[in-house]
Amino acid sequence: MANISVKNILFVQDTAPCIRTIKIGTALSSKKLKIHIAYRDKTPNEVYGYGNDSFKTLIKLPQYSFRDKQIIGKLIEELNIDLIHFHNEPDKLGAKLINAKYSVPVIYDQHDFMSFKKRLSNKEKKNERVCNEQADGTVYITKSYKKEVSKYYRLIDNSIIFGNYFPKESTLNEKDFHPKLSDTDNKCHLVYLGRISEAKTEHRNILKIIKQLSNKDFVIHIYPSRDKAFKLYKKIKNVYVHNKLPYKELIKEISKYDFGLTIFNETIASKLPHIKYAMGNKSYDYLCAGIPIVVQNCLDEAKEFVLGNKFGFVMENFSEYKNLSKESYNNLVDHIIQNRKIFAMEYQINRVIDFYEKTKELFDEQKSFNNNAKKT
Repeated sequence: MANISVKNILFVQDTAPCIRTIKIGTALSSKKLKIHIAYRDKTPNEVYGYGNDSFKTLIKLPQYSFRDKQIIGKLIEELNIDLIHFHNEPDKLGAKLINAKYSVPVIYDQHDFMSFKKRLSNKEKKNERVCNEQADGTVYITKSYKKEVSKYYRLIDNSIIFGNYFPKESTLNEKDFHPKLSDTDNKCHLVYLGRISEAKTEHRNILKIIKQLSNKDFVIHIYPSRDKAFKLYKKIKNVYVHNKLPYKELIKEISKYDFGLTIFNETIASKLPHIKYAMGNKSYDYLCAGIPIVVQNCLDEAKEFVLGNKFGFVMENFSEYKNLSKESYNNLVDHIIQNRKIFAMEYQINRVIDFYEKTKELFDEQKSFNNNAKKT
């Protein structure tokens, strides 16, 4: 750690800390960096049941935001902060921190690009522009996502692509895998994790796809992130809607299925850049459980990830995975187990640390240049 100058990092999030924030914070803490977090609303433990221990200090911001700039400025001094890592949505506080011109650099981590998701007000657009164009460093979740954002703003050069990688501790050991249900009934079992909807205009309404898979004699298991009735899903043959499970228990549970589904409502999702070009958590969850991925053709980034790493198949090519021989399936699982480790957050996190160092170096150089310019 002697060569690292950025040792005290202040995470800031204008909501309760999200899962990406917790995963990055946990991985950085494992490298002995001191990660503090200023957040709004609930703690990580209150939201996810864990995560508080990943942060050296937890500072709850007040309900009203007019004092945020002063509070963050005081924390920089009291905690000896070297760099601020702002996690977005919304962007208002991020823009405020960038404009504050603190004595430390501000990195903008774009979890979501809000212009993809809704019509922004003039103030919201201004905040989004400041974050993308004036931060000391920026983080984007995928290359294609960043490319789409660049159509809106003049992005800065000092940037990094950093995905929603999984925690190393989440990977299930092969010895802990459940026996496959398909070994008992000779049917192909698919599993879907995450939010689902029955609303016609929702991209998470996957009723049509689930019916299509059911009609091809797949057995589909759904683990929604919320415990609701979901009557329309339960009416479909070969479909089982399970109760929500704690994360570690869930990963072990899904190891008994054959493939994990990364799908949305194609009619809607194919028109939404924040879906097409993102890479969510569920695909990584399937890898943690040691099961191959079945990805929808319209999901550009997820499809490239799955096919490029030989982790699974395109959903629409039914025969490729439904009729896969036992030997070929086992070889695919072995390939996943051998190669998934490079997508663990702890494996990737050194790239963030190097980015911190580079950002601090550029910031200090610019500050020195400005001071010399003033003298002359």
